Amino acid sequence: MLFSTKPERLLIGTYHKTGTVWMQRVFLNLADALGIRYTGSHLGSDPIKPQAGFYLDEHSVFPASLLAARHRAFRMIRDPRDVVISGAHYHAKSHETWLHQPHEDFGGKTYQQAINSFDSQTDRYVFEMQHVAAETVEQMLQGATALPDFLTVRYETWMTDPTMADFTSTMKQLGFRRKALDQAKETFFQFSLFGESKHVDAHTRSGKVEQWRSVYTRAMADTFLDLHGDALITLGYEKNHDWVLGLT
Repeated sequence: MLFSTKPERLLIGTYHKTGTVWMQRVFLNLADALGIRYTGSHLGSDPIKPQAGFYLDEHSVFPASLLAARHRAFRMIRDPRDVVISGAHYHAKSHETWLHQPHEDFGGKTYQQAINSFDSQTDRYVFEMQHVAAETVEQMLQGATALPDFLTVRYETWMTDPTMADFTSTMKQLGFRRKALDQAKETFFQFSLFGESKHVDAHTRSGKVEQWRSVYTRAMADTFLDLHGDALITLGYEKNHDWVLGLT
Protein backbone atom coordinates (compact mmCIF):
# COMPACT_ATOMS: atom_id res chain seq x y z
CA MET A 1 0.00 0.00 0.00
CA LEU A 2 1.43 3.40 -1.05
CA PHE A 3 -0.19 5.58 1.58
CA SER A 4 -1.09 4.84 5.18
CA THR A 5 -4.80 5.06 4.33
CA LYS A 6 -6.74 4.89 1.10
CA PRO A 7 -7.48 6.38 -1.40
CA GLU A 8 -4.13 6.73 -3.09
CA ARG A 9 -4.56 10.08 -4.88
CA LEU A 10 -2.01 12.87 -4.54
CA LEU A 11 -2.65 16.34 -6.00
CA ILE A 12 0.41 18.53 -6.64
CA GLY A 13 -0.09 22.22 -7.33
CA THR A 14 2.53 24.62 -8.64
CA TYR A 15 2.48 28.06 -10.26
CA HIS A 16 4.38 29.65 -13.13
CA LYS A 17 8.11 29.77 -12.28
CA THR A 18 7.68 28.22 -8.84
CA GLY A 19 9.34 24.87 -9.48
CA THR A 20 6.89 23.26 -11.90
CA VAL A 21 9.45 21.44 -14.04
CA TRP A 22 11.25 20.30 -10.90
CA MET A 23 8.09 18.82 -9.41
CA GLN A 24 7.17 17.26 -12.76
CA ARG A 25 10.50 15.45 -12.87
CA VAL A 26 10.31 14.30 -9.27
CA PHE A 27 6.75 12.98 -9.31
CA LEU A 28 6.70 11.63 -12.86
CA ASN A 29 9.75 9.54 -12.07
CA LEU A 30 8.45 8.63 -8.63
CA ALA A 31 5.19 7.43 -10.17
CA ASP A 32 7.16 5.31 -12.61
CA ALA A 33 9.27 3.84 -9.82
CA LEU A 34 6.17 3.01 -7.78
CA GLY A 35 4.25 1.70 -10.79
CA ILE A 36 1.34 4.13 -10.49
CA ARG A 37 -0.40 6.65 -12.75
CA TYR A 38 0.91 10.18 -13.31
CA THR A 39 -1.31 12.86 -14.87
CA GLY A 40 -0.19 16.43 -15.66
CA SER A 41 0.76 19.08 -16.15
CA HIS A 42 -2.24 21.25 -17.10
CA LEU A 43 -5.43 19.62 -15.88
CA GLY A 44 -7.77 22.58 -16.21
CA SER A 45 -11.38 22.47 -15.06
CA ASP A 46 -12.80 19.74 -17.30
CA PRO A 47 -14.28 16.82 -15.33
CA ILE A 48 -12.11 13.73 -15.12
CA LYS A 49 -12.66 10.35 -13.53
CA PRO A 50 -10.51 10.26 -10.40
CA GLN A 51 -8.18 7.29 -10.27
CA ALA A 52 -5.31 6.34 -8.01
CA GLY A 53 -2.07 8.18 -8.81
CA PHE A 54 -0.39 11.59 -8.91
CA TYR A 55 -2.05 14.65 -10.46
CA LEU A 56 0.00 17.80 -11.11
CA ASP A 57 -1.24 21.14 -12.37
CA GLU A 58 1.13 23.99 -13.18
CA HIS A 59 -1.40 26.65 -12.15
CA SER A 60 -2.91 24.76 -9.22
CA VAL A 61 -6.22 24.46 -11.07
CA PHE A 62 -7.89 21.12 -10.49
CA PRO A 63 -11.20 19.77 -11.83
CA ALA A 64 -14.04 19.85 -9.30
CA SER A 65 -14.49 16.13 -9.85
CA LEU A 66 -10.95 15.51 -8.64
CA LEU A 67 -11.20 17.88 -5.69
CA ALA A 68 -14.46 16.24 -4.62
CA ALA A 69 -12.85 12.81 -4.51
CA ARG A 70 -10.85 11.80 -1.45
CA HIS A 71 -7.27 12.95 -1.88
CA ARG A 72 -4.13 14.30 -0.26
CA ALA A 73 -2.50 17.41 -1.65
CA PHE A 74 0.21 20.06 -1.51
CA ARG A 75 1.10 23.21 -3.42
CA MET A 76 4.49 24.82 -3.91
CA ILE A 77 4.86 28.59 -3.68
CA ARG A 78 7.87 30.80 -4.26
CA ASP A 79 8.98 34.26 -3.16
CA PRO A 80 7.15 36.59 -5.60
CA ARG A 81 10.24 38.78 -5.88
CA ASP A 82 12.16 35.86 -7.35
CA VAL A 83 9.19 34.84 -9.50
CA VAL A 84 9.59 38.23 -11.19
CA ILE A 85 13.28 37.67 -11.88
CA SER A 86 12.90 34.10 -13.11
CA GLY A 87 9.92 34.98 -15.28
CA ALA A 88 11.57 38.00 -16.90
CA HIS A 89 14.61 36.01 -18.00
CA TYR A 90 12.56 33.04 -19.16
CA HIS A 91 10.01 35.05 -21.12
CA ALA A 92 12.73 36.98 -22.93
CA LYS A 93 14.04 33.78 -24.56
CA SER A 94 11.50 30.97 -24.31
CA HIS A 95 9.94 29.36 -27.37
CA GLU A 96 6.57 28.75 -25.68
CA THR A 97 3.82 29.50 -28.18
CA TRP A 98 1.89 32.02 -26.10
CA LEU A 99 4.94 34.28 -25.87
CA HIS A 100 4.93 34.72 -29.65
CA GLN A 101 1.30 35.65 -30.21
CA PRO A 102 0.54 39.32 -31.00
CA HIS A 103 -1.46 41.06 -28.30
CA GLU A 104 -3.54 44.24 -28.43
CA ASP A 105 -2.38 45.29 -24.96
CA PHE A 106 1.17 45.51 -26.30
CA GLY A 107 0.31 47.42 -29.45
CA GLY A 108 0.35 44.30 -31.59
CA LYS A 109 3.66 43.07 -30.19
CA THR A 110 4.05 39.64 -28.67
CA TYR A 111 4.83 39.34 -24.97
CA GLN A 112 8.40 38.43 -25.81
CA GLN A 113 8.78 41.39 -28.16
CA ALA A 114 7.29 43.69 -25.54
CA ILE A 115 9.55 42.60 -22.70
CA ASN A 116 12.62 42.72 -24.96
CA SER A 117 11.75 46.21 -26.17
CA PHE A 118 13.17 47.72 -22.97
CA ASP A 119 16.82 48.74 -22.93
CA SER A 120 17.46 47.98 -19.28
CA GLN A 121 17.02 44.72 -17.40
CA THR A 122 15.41 46.66 -14.56
CA ASP A 123 12.65 47.85 -16.90
CA ARG A 124 12.14 44.27 -18.06
CA TYR A 125 11.74 43.18 -14.45
CA VAL A 126 9.15 45.88 -13.86
CA PHE A 127 7.25 44.87 -17.00
CA GLU A 128 7.18 41.27 -15.80
CA MET A 129 6.12 42.45 -12.34
CA GLN A 130 3.14 44.21 -13.90
CA HIS A 131 1.99 41.34 -16.11
CA VAL A 132 2.57 37.58 -15.87
CA ALA A 133 4.19 37.70 -12.44
CA ALA A 134 1.22 39.69 -11.18
CA GLU A 135 -1.08 36.87 -12.26
CA THR A 136 1.13 34.33 -10.53
CA VAL A 137 1.19 36.29 -7.28
CA GLU A 138 -2.60 36.54 -7.33
CA GLN A 139 -2.94 32.81 -7.97
CA MET A 140 -0.64 32.00 -5.04
CA LEU A 141 -2.68 34.29 -2.78
CA GLN A 142 -5.98 32.80 -3.90
CA GLY A 143 -4.69 29.28 -3.35
CA ALA A 144 -4.66 29.76 0.41
CA THR A 145 -8.46 29.94 0.42
CA ALA A 146 -9.32 28.12 -2.81
CA LEU A 147 -7.34 25.02 -1.79
CA PRO A 148 -7.77 24.89 1.99
CA ASP A 149 -6.85 21.23 2.35
CA PHE A 150 -3.56 21.60 0.45
CA LEU A 151 -0.35 21.68 2.46
CA THR A 152 1.73 24.69 1.42
CA VAL A 153 5.46 24.15 0.88
CA ARG A 154 8.05 26.69 -0.13
CA TYR A 155 10.35 26.36 -3.10
CA GLU A 156 13.11 27.96 -1.05
CA THR A 157 12.87 25.42 1.77
CA TRP A 158 13.02 22.37 -0.46
CA MET A 159 15.69 23.85 -2.72
CA THR A 160 18.15 24.54 0.10
CA ASP A 161 17.80 21.50 2.35
CA PRO A 162 20.07 18.61 1.32
CA THR A 163 18.94 16.72 4.44
CA MET A 164 15.44 16.72 2.91
CA ALA A 165 13.95 17.19 6.38
CA ASP A 166 10.97 19.30 5.28
CA PHE A 167 10.35 17.16 2.20
CA THR A 168 10.36 14.03 4.34
CA SER A 169 8.05 15.59 6.90
CA THR A 170 5.64 16.69 4.18
CA MET A 171 5.61 13.28 2.51
CA LYS A 172 4.81 11.68 5.87
CA GLN A 173 1.93 14.12 6.37
CA LEU A 174 0.70 13.13 2.92
CA GLY A 175 0.66 9.49 3.94
CA PHE A 176 3.88 8.10 2.49
CA ARG A 177 5.21 5.17 4.50
CA ARG A 178 8.02 2.63 4.44
CA LYS A 179 9.31 1.76 0.95
CA ALA A 180 7.23 4.47 -0.74
CA LEU A 181 8.76 7.11 1.53
CA ASP A 182 12.27 5.81 0.88
CA GLN A 183 11.65 5.87 -2.86
CA ALA A 184 10.24 9.40 -2.65
CA LYS A 185 13.37 10.64 -0.88
CA GLU A 186 15.65 8.89 -3.35
CA THR A 187 13.82 10.36 -6.33
CA PHE A 188 13.68 13.84 -4.81
CA PHE A 189 17.44 13.78 -4.21
CA GLN A 190 18.05 12.56 -7.76
CA PHE A 191 16.23 15.49 -9.33
CA SER A 192 17.29 18.27 -6.96
CA LEU A 193 20.17 20.65 -7.61
CA PHE A 194 21.80 19.77 -4.29
CA GLY A 195 21.65 16.09 -5.26
CA GLU A 196 22.39 14.32 -8.52
CA SER A 197 20.79 16.93 -10.81
CA LYS A 198 23.51 19.57 -10.62
CA HIS A 199 22.81 21.36 -13.90
CA VAL A 200 20.34 24.08 -14.80
CA ASP A 201 18.52 24.34 -18.10
CA ALA A 202 16.29 26.69 -20.09
CA HIS A 203 13.49 26.25 -17.58
CA THR A 204 15.42 26.74 -14.36
CA ARG A 205 18.30 29.07 -15.39
CA SER A 206 19.33 29.33 -11.74
CA GLY A 207 18.16 27.43 -8.72
CA LYS A 208 19.39 30.09 -6.30
CA VAL A 209 16.98 31.50 -3.75
CA GLU A 210 16.68 35.13 -2.70
CA GLN A 211 18.03 36.40 -6.01
CA TRP A 212 16.09 39.58 -5.39
CA ARG A 213 18.62 40.72 -2.78
CA SER A 214 21.25 41.42 -5.45
CA VAL A 215 18.80 42.59 -8.12
CA TYR A 216 16.11 44.82 -6.64
CA THR A 217 16.64 48.55 -6.37
CA ARG A 218 14.61 50.71 -4.01
CA ALA A 219 12.59 51.91 -6.98
CA MET A 220 11.81 48.33 -8.01
CA ALA A 221 10.83 47.47 -4.46
CA ASP A 222 8.52 50.48 -4.22
CA THR A 223 6.88 49.45 -7.50
CA PHE A 224 6.47 45.93 -6.16
CA LEU A 225 4.74 47.25 -3.03
CA ASP A 226 2.49 49.51 -5.09
CA LEU A 227 1.43 46.54 -7.20
CA HIS A 228 1.28 43.74 -4.66
CA GLY A 229 0.85 45.40 -1.28
CA ASP A 230 0.94 42.86 1.54
CA ALA A 231 1.47 39.82 -0.69
CA LEU A 232 4.84 38.96 0.86
CA ILE A 233 3.38 39.20 4.35
CA THR A 234 0.31 37.14 3.45
CA LEU A 235 2.48 34.43 1.88
CA GLY A 236 4.81 34.41 4.89
CA TYR A 237 7.95 35.76 3.24
CA GLU A 238 8.11 38.97 5.28
CA LYS A 239 6.65 40.22 8.57
CA ASN A 240 6.41 43.82 7.36
CA HIS A 241 7.67 46.10 4.59
CA ASP A 242 11.05 46.85 6.17
CA TRP A 243 12.83 44.73 3.56
CA VAL A 244 12.84 47.75 1.23
CA LEU A 245 14.80 49.93 3.66
CA GLY A 246 18.24 48.51 2.88
CA LEU A 247 17.83 48.91 -0.87
CA THR A 248 19.22 51.83 -2.86
